[in-house]
Amino acid sequence: MVDEDVLEPLEDEYLTRREVAARCRVPLSTFDSLRRQARVPFPDAHMGKHMLWRSSTIEAFLEAGGTRGLG
Repeated sequence: MVDEDVLEPLEDEYLTRREVAARCRVPLSTFDSLRRQARVPFPDAHMGKHMLWRSSTIEAFLEAGGTRGLG
């Protein structure tokens, strides 16, 4: 038996655009279009020219209804 109070939360990893699109269940081209329209969260970090989002940012976005939660 595992004591749940002892378990540590999963690491809040960074996700690429492709990984975020997959989590949002949309094609990469659709994700890029939504990003340009500011309908998805702004990136949490940049590595060179690459945009990165924390997994917690995307989970919160999806739990709030994704793009349906806006407006």
